[in-house]
Formats: sequence, C-alpha cells, structure tokens
Amino acid sequence: MVAPELERWCREAGDGDRRTAVVRLRGTVEVGQAVEWLVALGMEVTSSGPGSVIGTVTPPAVRRIGQQTWVLAVEGPRTLRSLQRG
Repeated sequence: MVAPELERWCREAGDGDRRTAVVRLRGTVEVGQAVEWLVALGMEVTSSGPGSVIGTVTPPAVRRIGQQTWVLAVEGPRTLRSLQRG
C-alpha cells in the first residue's frame, strides 16, 4: 500500500524527482534482505531498523516497491509537531 500523499507526489513529480520514504515491512521479512531488495528496486537506503527501512526514492521506485507482497506500506516520513502554542 502506498500512502495517498506519496501517490499524489508520484502523479505530479517527474521520474527523476526524489524524496524520502519509509517502507514498512511485513512481520516475516528480514530487514537485511529487504534492504537488498529495496536497493535493487531503486531505493537509496539511508537507515533501517526493526520492521522498516528509510531511504530516497523516485516515483518509479515508489510504484515498484508498493507492488511487492512483502511490503506492508510505503509512507512519507512523519514530522513531529510541537504541542506548545507559540
């Protein structure tokens, strides 16, 4: 599943445009193996941890990654917002 925000970006961006994405993995997938697969699909991996991989992608890479059965979701990075009023 590709998050709606990334779907919109894929439609509007050029094939060479890049952005950061978080790939959430299904529970049975080994992270090291997933990193290799994601690199082969076009992701420039910047970090990985339990259950997810973060990296830079192009619109075609997002489409390829989103079709994989071992991928739970492809999302944009989350931003933290302050709860304080400023």
